[in-house]
Amino acid sequence: MIVNEKLKKELFDLEQSTKAIMQNSSLTDLQIEKYLRTLEKSRYNILAEIKLHNKNVEFEYEKIKTIDTEYQAELIDDILKIYVPEVMPSYKNIKTHNNKRILLNIAEVTKPFAKQFYNDEVFIHIKIFDNILGWDVDNKYIKPISDALILSNVIKDDNMTKMSYGVTGEFSEIPHTEIYVFNMKNIYADLEKYST
Repeated sequence: MIVNEKLKKELFDLEQSTKAIMQNSSLTDLQIEKYLRTLEKSRYNILAEIKLHNKNVEFEYEKIKTIDTEYQAELIDDILKIYVPEVMPSYKNIKTHNNKRILLNIAEVTKPFAKQFYNDEVFIHIKIFDNILGWDVDNKYIKPISDALILSNVIKDDNMTKMSYGVTGEFSEIPHTEIYVFNMKNIYADLEKYST
């Protein structure tokens, strides 16, 4: 990979920030938080440069594999399945660049399915897999999912007339998130079978 000036500066600035943290023997919470924000921002910018590199290479083997390239989406029996190779962040971390990166990656992989559910009411089932036992499902921040689907024009809106959702949590040695987008009319049809 040819390292351009923008990426060199990003790596240099990150190196300087890391050195300053490592040389300080009495860090405050504020200093640690500031460094972690810098680290997350640098990671976002570095991944953006790698994504640009991957778009411009001629051969597949020249691509640099990152977590971004592991995002997937496919349509199976009128259900849009999206694979996110990481756990959705918690509410206490909603100001990180991680949220924006998740949103943009989901939007990118779902672009081929634009208009698939655009005029429909949808139900989104979100399955979050983490390698921690006993974590609280309601502490996960899932808004980037619906925002991404709107951005890629898969759905028109996430208001109460257009979207409902449910979240489940499971244990897995490999943390990730699975998202399933259903047309609500199919769910209503199934519910009618069991209603009295």
